[in-house]
Amino acid sequence: MNDMTIKFNGQDYLAIYNKQTGYYEIEITAPQIGGIYDANITFTDILNQNYTDTKKVQIWAKEKIKIETNKVFMWIFNYNDFTVKDIVEISDYEINIDEETNANSIIKVLKKTKAKANDIIVVKKNNEAVYWGIIDNISNENGKQLYEYTTKYITNIFNQKIKLESESYIKEKGVEDFIEKAITDNFINNADIFINKTYLQLNVKTHTKKQTSVTNVENEIYNLHTWLTNCTQNYDIVYSFSIINKKLVITIENKTYNKELIDTTAQAISNYVEVFETDVVSKVVVLYDKVNDVENKGQYTLYLLNDRTTTTDMNNKNRAEGRIETVHTEKYEDAQQKALDTMKSNAYNHNITFNMLNKYIRVGTPIAIKTKESLIFDTYISAIKITQKKFYEYTCGNIRIKFIDKLLKERKN
Repeated sequence: MNDMTIKFNGQDYLAIYNKQTGYYEIEITAPQIGGIYDANITFTDILNQNYTDTKKVQIWAKEKIKIETNKVFMWIFNYNDFTVKDIVEISDYEINIDEETNANSIIKVLKKTKAKANDIIVVKKNNEAVYWGIIDNISNENGKQLYEYTTKYITNIFNQKIKLESESYIKEKGVEDFIEKAITDNFINNADIFINKTYLQLNVKTHTKKQTSVTNVENEIYNLHTWLTNCTQNYDIVYSFSIINKKLVITIENKTYNKELIDTTAQAISNYVEVFETDVVSKVVVLYDKVNDVENKGQYTLYLLNDRTTTTDMNNKNRAEGRIETVHTEKYEDAQQKALDTMKSNAYNHNITFNMLNKYIRVGTPIAIKTKESLIFDTYISAIKITQKKFYEYTCGNIRIKFIDKLLKERKN
């Protein structure tokens, strides 16, 4: 007897021969995501000979209907055990997602809640989370109905000084692994079980090894939140938050979002401002104390070239002009990365801010922005301001433009 089996989307199906139509037929379960899928067909005839073929199958997915509403809600979670304290409608708000400046967000509600300082909140617009934060303080003027919440971005959960341990993880396993261990040891599995936040769950998706050390250390103590922010700025480490099985899941990864194209000449954009500064660090002197953990003071010097690469050759004819920075690191092994991190700050001297109608782009998303002069810059979203207006206010950072070419052109003129 002839048999036909079809493997589709990881599942095997046995086709049934229909005598009326003369075809083999199956009923398959369509994937949730649309696209083109392979159907791998195996046919066995009555002589037990096998024949194979592959056919392309187009799956069309129905577009989700998005219901727009002007209502914005705030979920309030207990900081100790992550139970829900309240869900309230927000009457007014100014949300700032900007870890570089650790900006405050202001949220106003017309209801008294059981919320307290350090409680966790999530703000949802059109049932999508647009902001995670922790409550800094709540104020109520003269017993009025309006309550004003001052909040910080949620990574401030880790705004705490801790002892430096397992620093070798950064070089041997990855920046993300070091962060995971620091959070686990100090906030989840601490010997002082009274302070543990057992509702936290970590998900490390990448492992970025760096020849560097924690930079904000004094007497073997550092602020974890400051280090988290430094890792975002210097190594593109991002932190995303979700709720799964009543756990607050923190995903830590070196993430590359799909690039967005922003055309300031065509899209619904307003309040476009571009600031360009030509203050460039072209030489970094790094003073160090030890080599291979042996006391041996010295200095490491790195120079910037006109093509934005670097060299240790002081006599290189392509050296760029600019100012000199002198910094310190304890170990010689970290000196090169320290110098590179210092020079990377050059990229923040060219900033663009703009408002965009009804389009939400996450912090960290790379964009190619076309300016009014039809110049195209590669950059990323470094900060967002969200208000009741339909426009989102964006700030860009790290413009990847040839600053040196700009300087040379200015000098020629």
